[in-house]
Amino acid sequence: IVAVLRNPVYFIFLILLGVAAYVTYTLNLWGPMLRMSNAASQQALEVGKERLRAFLESSDTGRQAMAMSGAKPKDSDSYSMEALDGSGKKSAAADEDGADDI
Repeated sequence: IVAVLRNPVYFIFLILLGVAAYVTYTLNLWGPMLRMSNAASQQALEVGKERLRAFLESSDTGRQAMAMSGAKPKDSDSYSMEALDGSGKKSAAADEDGADDI
């Protein structure tokens, strides 16, 4: 472990990492970097789910597993959004809109 810590390549990497962090902080780029990484990870998750679903639909064991798992797959878009006020409770405008749907 000591040999790894005393490696000059390790120290050069740490110095470059520190310089990059300083430049990022100075230019106030932490927010955009976090948003970009979050968007990229969400997109990678969606693509991974689509590929896994396609693979499971193409294989016999995957089709059997999907048939045994229950009815149709749940869609995250099936949930409705409700308007909330600042304290997190239903607002009066949302109650009036809900009354029209009945």
